[in-house]
Amino acid sequence: MIHVFHGFLGSPQDFSFLGPGITFHDLYAKTDTLSLNPEDTLIGYSMGGRIALELAGAAGFNLQRLVLISAHPGPSTEEERLQRRSFEESVLEKLEGLDRSDFLLWWNALPIFEHDAPISPSEEVFRRSADLFRRHRLSEQKNYLAELELHREKVLYVVGLQDEKYLDLVSEVLLPRELTVKGIPGGHRLFQHPVALGDLLREEGIL
Repeated sequence: MIHVFHGFLGSPQDFSFLGPGITFHDLYAKTDTLSLNPEDTLIGYSMGGRIALELAGAAGFNLQRLVLISAHPGPSTEEERLQRRSFEESVLEKLEGLDRSDFLLWWNALPIFEHDAPISPSEEVFRRSADLFRRHRLSEQKNYLAELELHREKVLYVVGLQDEKYLDLVSEVLLPRELTVKGIPGGHRLFQHPVALGDLLREEGIL
């Protein structure tokens, strides 16, 4: 079975283009009790990729494939963790202090989304987003690099060719560990490029 996890402020419908026969998970529902089988494949984008990583790690990577799309493997230094924590506090402050429109103006203008179309989640998603963000902070995530390297034959990392931040992560952290990385046109929100992403996943035998 293929399990797909969308990103922060997203929805399962973001990846509906992957086709039928796939389980699309809602991050606002509990996912930490998902029981994996050795034939399962996890596909996670951004925050959903971190959740997929946590599930794979908890299962000892006893799964068929793990596809990480624009997802971080976890802070590797205390300095990186502290910098991320500071950013997360600013996000939470704005999530809880701004209305939906003002927050989205700020969020969509972040440099990492420079090459992406703006997103506009519903009011209901926005109301639930602070709790989700707090529960899945990158600053609190363990670093999975050693496990990814150990199970590299199961891992596919997908990055946008205009996503400068994550291209740096790929060149500095992932490629030196000989992880399989594939780039497709686009920025960080690669679900906005369904044809290229779908074609890549089919070429890699994921779909």
